[in-house]
Amino acid sequence: MTPVCARCRSFVGDAAALERAVPGLKILSSAYGSVRADTGLCERHGSFVTPSQTCPEFQPMHAAGREQAGT
Repeated sequence: MTPVCARCRSFVGDAAALERAVPGLKILSSAYGSVRADTGLCERHGSFVTPSQTCPEFQPMHAAGREQAGT
């Protein structure tokens, strides 16, 4: 598995989740806008990142060998 932000447990990329995580985002625009593209929020660092970025503090979304809840 490549340790990119999109696969990290700290990455929030879903538009609805972003709007919940960033109070006031709807005032500026919307997380559903095309300008955001696939940019997400890194909850660990409190910054916006692209999914392909890498970080030495990467933590996989799901532990190896365990299924995602609800699947």
